Amino acid sequence: MQNIILDSYVAKIHYFCSKSDGSTGFEMINLFRDISIRTKIKNIGVLVMENGSFEYGKSNQTFLKIYNQKKVLNILRNVELSRIELSSVSSLDKKTITNITKELLGKNQLKVIGHSTMGIGRPKEILGLNGDFTYCIGVDLGGSYISGIIMDFAGEVVCSHHVELSNHMEPDTLINISFNLIDNLLKKASMDLEQIEGIGISIPGFIDKATGLLILSENLPEWFNIPLKQIFEERYGLDTYIDDCSRLMAKAELWYGKGKGVKDFLVFDLGLGIGCGIVIDQKIYAGASGKSGEVGHTVVDVNGPLCTCGRYGCIESLASEWALLQQVNEALKNGTETILRQVMGESKESPTVRDIALAAELGDDYSTDLLIHTGKYIGVGISNAIGLFNPSKVIINGRLVHDNELLLNTILDTIKIETMPQIYEDTVIEESDIGLLASAIGAATLCLKKYY
Repeated sequence: MQNIILDSYVAKIHYFCSKSDGSTGFEMINLFRDISIRTKIKNIGVLVMENGSFEYGKSNQTFLKIYNQKKVLNILRNVELSRIELSSVSSLDKKTITNITKELLGKNQLKVIGHSTMGIGRPKEILGLNGDFTYCIGVDLGGSYISGIIMDFAGEVVCSHHVELSNHMEPDTLINISFNLIDNLLKKASMDLEQIEGIGISIPGFIDKATGLLILSENLPEWFNIPLKQIFEERYGLDTYIDDCSRLMAKAELWYGKGKGVKDFLVFDLGLGIGCGIVIDQKIYAGASGKSGEVGHTVVDVNGPLCTCGRYGCIESLASEWALLQQVNEALKNGTETILRQVMGESKESPTVRDIALAAELGDDYSTDLLIHTGKYIGVGISNAIGLFNPSKVIINGRLVHDNELLLNTILDTIKIETMPQIYEDTVIEESDIGLLASAIGAATLCLKKYY
């Protein structure tokens, strides 16, 4: 009978253990108390979960200690506080906070940031995360670039490195360039591998997170069933974590950007492809099999051009970076009247999105019409997602809209026109302030999950 009752709590325990926002300490304690009353087992303490079952020990103190430490670290990664303030925010008593902060200071995970003289009594120490405790590497393997960062324990970017690439590069070559980028990051930061906690990899595509196998990346030709986790771990001897670039962009916004404190929001990753990171109840929503957010592969024109996914008329086939450049190159080949050749210069075989934006700024009719056409399709896609999810906020980011005012404004205008007014007025729409390193930052954050 006891086992039946205990098994009925497994889902609840899974849920509370998975939360990382520091809000469920008392819910966990009440859950333990409820289990104890119903099973008549004293000091039940859920300590270890193995293979879907739980071991029951003599005390729950070890579990709650670790849980409360994570709770404190989560709070302090958002705001620096005194112990008294930390006690109030965390709903933990002062003695518990004193013990937790003493241990975390001893581990060098926290440090004294300063002192506050507010209120009565002696100055109070202000505590914050100690960035020097450990460092993480984040690498964003885009279709036409690689960006990388080293981030400290407090979430500050120590250094970054960026390489522009051809989007028709074989896996071995791109991986070797990634190795070179990581080596350059370490040189820039004057660090060695012993100081690095782990490596996070951001890549567009479908990933088996359990094995770190990249199943498919449509915007990276020939990238099928690549054992990325194994490749990087064998090279560097560090734990390596992999996820989709749009979800990691959303993670960066959730932890460090305009998604902090926002319960439900969408992040649109507008670049070589078009992706969407979904946050529901302050958690990244990956979908049943980790393939959520494929907004770029929603069909808006059944008679449209062929997409990389094999279907016709996807938004990505009409309005992504690769689609935009494909249309421009065809227009130049056919002798369309435009100043793009003058803007791009004789040294370039093909214009960039920035060249198109500049030509539009200079009054080029073709470039202007193309960006407006592109913005309308993207705006319709975002409007459809807003109608489906009813998010409180939408955050727009990506290389396609970076320094591209005409395109961004067209997207925003189209969203307003195409979204039901009653839903639109409930949605805040903003451009990201993290910028083009967002996916790399989200990737580096994967390495800190055991602390937070």
